[in-house]
Amino acid sequence: MKNFFDKHKYLIAFMLILLVGMYLRFYRIGYVQSFGWDQARDAWKVRDIIKGYFVLNGPRTGIGHFHLGPIWYYLLVPFYYFSKLDPFSANYLNMIVNVFNFIAVFVVTKKIYDKNVALFVSLIYAANKYLVEINRTSWNVSPVPGVAILIFYGIYKIVYEKKYQWLPIVAFLTGLFLHLHFSVVFLPLIILSSLILVKDKKKALLWGIISLPLFFVWFIPNIVYDIQTKNGNLNLFNNFLKDYLIDGFHFRFFLYRLHDAFIQFNMILRLPKEFAFGKFIISILYFLVLLFEKEKKQKILGYLISLWFLIPAFGYSFYGGTTSEYYMLFNSVLVIYILVYLQKKILKLKFKPTIYLLTIFWLGFIYFQTKDLWIKKDTDGLVKQKEYVRERIKQNDKIEFDEGKIESYLWHIWVEDPP
Repeated sequence: MKNFFDKHKYLIAFMLILLVGMYLRFYRIGYVQSFGWDQARDAWKVRDIIKGYFVLNGPRTGIGHFHLGPIWYYLLVPFYYFSKLDPFSANYLNMIVNVFNFIAVFVVTKKIYDKNVALFVSLIYAANKYLVEINRTSWNVSPVPGVAILIFYGIYKIVYEKKYQWLPIVAFLTGLFLHLHFSVVFLPLIILSSLILVKDKKKALLWGIISLPLFFVWFIPNIVYDIQTKNGNLNLFNNFLKDYLIDGFHFRFFLYRLHDAFIQFNMILRLPKEFAFGKFIISILYFLVLLFEKEKKQKILGYLISLWFLIPAFGYSFYGGTTSEYYMLFNSVLVIYILVYLQKKILKLKFKPTIYLLTIFWLGFIYFQTKDLWIKKDTDGLVKQKEYVRERIKQNDKIEFDEGKIESYLWHIWVEDPP
């Protein structure tokens, strides 16, 4: 038994972290997580697919209101089908996606760094209150952390290890990202900027050309949808360019938009408004330390990680609309990587109290992040939303169609749909 635990101690530790992370996210999920606009829209679309309609347009973006790809709807289909259209079943898909995210974060971090760092990053990912709350929501954004870190790993394999056969995988995952979130617009430029470091550019170009079909195949539903409708994504994208893009580059506006590109530092570290500038202090310190980095691997990693923040900062400087923190969810794990890198540099100073101070800091961090998450109090979750609809049915009080109201969906499948 002792030999078994010694041999598999890292896997056992990861499984414990995974269990804690899943508990914090999903225990009594029906009582603590209500279904909002996105989940109601998904329910209607999945119902349409099960009823025989071929849905080609995916979720509508918050920026520009054009459509992503529809893969999320089709992933939901088997869960809705076997639960007889019960929207709660979306939580089961979300649980699977979250397990995927955890595994991707752990495996990629272990490959790039080592097992100890992989466990540390997984623990912070599991216990972070922001990531717990946003991962708890069942929507197309859920797979973003896992897919993003796999794309980052693919770029790392290409640039640092010269494994150009990873280009098709990166292209495929980037195309998949078109179905997850609008921030996919930054990925092609991030990838191209990363490939500047590639030595054999001819080989990389050849693999890149071979990879293009794996990227563009994900556009097929959107293209077919555009052909079938006059108000397709191309028209909506043109309207977005007219309505939201500002005229030219303005340095002051670029500085203003830096907040959006680095906002995940605030979310991961839970920085209060009074210390919101802390994200810039950490980032500047990171860039300064990289200037004096001698290890080739760390310098390449530093460059690759930096692109995931600087390119969105530049891109957002041309955008005049509103943003939300989850628009940068795709670099959330990289925030933890930056903290790990700086922590390693601090430990190399060999100041004995440092280990104790960092241990106290992270134990306190985990405590304050999770102290309100262990006890799952009843709130206005999906269970109460269902109870409300049942009361309306008893009173014969019809709920009219509303795409963004799960109560409307529940009334329809319980009362108006044929048995």
